[in-house]
Amino acid sequence: MSISHSFSDEDLTAFLDGEAADALHDAIEQALETDMALADRMASLDIPLAPIVAAFDTLLDTAPVMPEFAVTETPPAKAKRMNWGWGIGTFATGLAAGLAVAVFTGFGTPEPAPRGWISFVASYQALYTTATLQGATPSADEAKMQLANVSDALGFDLSTLPATEGLTFKRAQILGFAGKPLIQIAFLRADGTPVALCIIPSGAGDKPINMGAAEGLDIARWNTSDFGFLLIGGQDAEPLAQEAETFRNWSTDIAT
Repeated sequence: MSISHSFSDEDLTAFLDGEAADALHDAIEQALETDMALADRMASLDIPLAPIVAAFDTLLDTAPVMPEFAVTETPPAKAKRMNWGWGIGTFATGLAAGLAVAVFTGFGTPEPAPRGWISFVASYQALYTTATLQGATPSADEAKMQLANVSDALGFDLSTLPATEGLTFKRAQILGFAGKPLIQIAFLRADGTPVALCIIPSGAGDKPINMGAAEGLDIARWNTSDFGFLLIGGQDAEPLAQEAETFRNWSTDIAT
């Protein structure tokens, strides 16, 4: 019996291109053992090389001379993924030839993929240092007022935000993304690490905590029925996972 799995084209392309994270690579590789529909999608994304090479060959006589450049070896971490039998080398070479054809025929370079809210938050959080928040020392009344303001903007009651061991509240502010309010609640860990809890309206539905990294920072993301949550900060996943569990339990209780 074939089992259907949900992977985006970007996930599958990253797998073919040897760029998928280990967890994603292993998940796709395991799914391919039973999911024929996924195998068909994978085959459709593995670009045939011959037509691209033929088109490219017709332009070689008039193509400008390319500058010499050093060729580096494939990093060991990627070499393992590039040995898989879907013809990743063919895919990567075909993609490079296709881009060359596009340049020579005037199509230019492809548009970059759109960035999601987590990418923007991570870029912002990467600028934070201990000194960024060290001087922020709101009183209990000031903290209560800030949380009330962001609650009104978000439509989600943050007045019962739980105290989390090792995190000191520093400020709450209203940002925005794609016309939606994006709330950032900033904390400092006892060791001076800036950490932020960010909340945005989302219709993605309930999702459990998913650990990862962005812009060199550890992240924990999850969803309730109406909101997306992100806890981000530092480069030590263990305390972040514990903190995320506290906030996840609180957000689930509030949502029910």
